[in-house]
Amino acid sequence: MALFALSFVAAGCSARMQLDPVLTAKAVEQPVKGTTWAAFRKPVTFASYTAKLTKGGFQTSTSASLGPYERKQSKQKFEYTLIGGTPASWTGACAFGQSSQEALFPISNDAGLVCTMRPESGGGWQLELKTQGKLYGPNSLNGSMTDGTTTLSIAMVHRLAGNAFQSAKPVGYEIRDAGGVAIAAVQIYNPQFVWIDPGLPAELQTAIAAAAAGLLVSGKSADDINEKPQNGGSSFGPRH
Repeated sequence: MALFALSFVAAGCSARMQLDPVLTAKAVEQPVKGTTWAAFRKPVTFASYTAKLTKGGFQTSTSASLGPYERKQSKQKFEYTLIGGTPASWTGACAFGQSSQEALFPISNDAGLVCTMRPESGGGWQLELKTQGKLYGPNSLNGSMTDGTTTLSIAMVHRLAGNAFQSAKPVGYEIRDAGGVAIAAVQIYNPQFVWIDPGLPAELQTAIAAAAAGLLVSGKSADDINEKPQNGGSSFGPRH
């Protein structure tokens, strides 16, 4: 694991998440700009899309002692707009590790991240990712996004391209259609990128872009998942 940690860092600014060749054969790699300053209302841009936070965005952490252990809790909540797609204007709202959150459809009590994305023309999509602990691997956020008719699966990726080992830290998310075909990906590891299949219907591409904006802004919270697992956003570990 120590050797892998070194190779993970050595990959540096040229690193890419492991991607399905089916996706890379169709989708252009779109660099992301502005995520670092998103909470300060700076725009986040990729492809033809511009997202901008309108409320919240800062990650908060609290801790409490229990004997020799310390309980850590991390939360994040924000609202944003997205322009540049079809329809041209969308609004979104995301909550990470929150007990109450906006929802278009019923959500699970153990949801780690929930985002709603609404186009100006009505309707909307909902993204829900749950914490899934693994006995012999890193903890992950996995789930889906749906508009009530179409459902896409979303899986956290823990491997960089060309690397034989998984990292505890997530590097991105892969999005697949109902048939299991990779149609999009979001790299939250720096540098950040988005890939979306250009053959998808225009509104579906934009719905994925709106979801990608939420995944990018919540990337730091997700990055902490194996240090502070999000099932209500808490974990116990020895105090230092």
